Amino acid sequence: MTLRRAMVVADDLGYDPAIDAGILEAHRGGVVTAASAFVDGPFAEAALAGAPRSLAVGLHLRLASGSGGAEAEEEILRQLRRFAEIRGAPPSHVDGHRHVHAEPAVLAALLRVTAPRRLRIRALDPAMRDRIRAAGGRACDGFLGDADLRPCWTPERLAAAARALEPGTTEVMIHPGHAPSHVVTGFGPEREAELAAAIDPRVREAFREAGVSLCGVLPE
Repeated sequence: MTLRRAMVVADDLGYDPAIDAGILEAHRGGVVTAASAFVDGPFAEAALAGAPRSLAVGLHLRLASGSGGAEAEEEILRQLRRFAEIRGAPPSHVDGHRHVHAEPAVLAALLRVTAPRRLRIRALDPAMRDRIRAAGGRACDGFLGDADLRPCWTPERLAAAARALEPGTTEVMIHPGHAPSHVVTGFGPEREAELAAAIDPRVREAFREAGVSLCGVLPE
């Protein structure tokens, strides 16, 4: 029987202290196993350095839309170096803020940098997954999450997703957090709703009853 694994990844670590606190709460008392972190900004360094080692932390790449080629590659390398300087280790994975990493030119640059390093890249659909793997990169088998839904995850929806997971390893993107204390964003109350989903005991029980293992990194 093929195992079913879920990698529940919280985006935007290092964006705002209140969001960061919510992400860590969702890890300590909920189903979040990994986070994607910024390396730039006033709160990024403290969040990245202070995240517990039990939380798999990846790079949440910030690039201008339309980037590509040598310029994008240079910026990706800079952010990877900055990540390692702060965290003391390479990222567990790489994805892009607002999915900028899925743009073809950005993805090509990202693959040139990350494939030799065996870093997992977030694949949003099967075609993207297959392109990453064909280039020698690593990607989960499936992906769930939609930031356009407000909120994407309620306890009921997340529990249902746990019960319906396909075989293999599925990345579940989530945006837990407390209402931002510093940044101005239209995506605030939704974070609290997704935090409530992540820490709801019914959700953890749904994963357990479905026989789904929670993991932070992609097995070799």
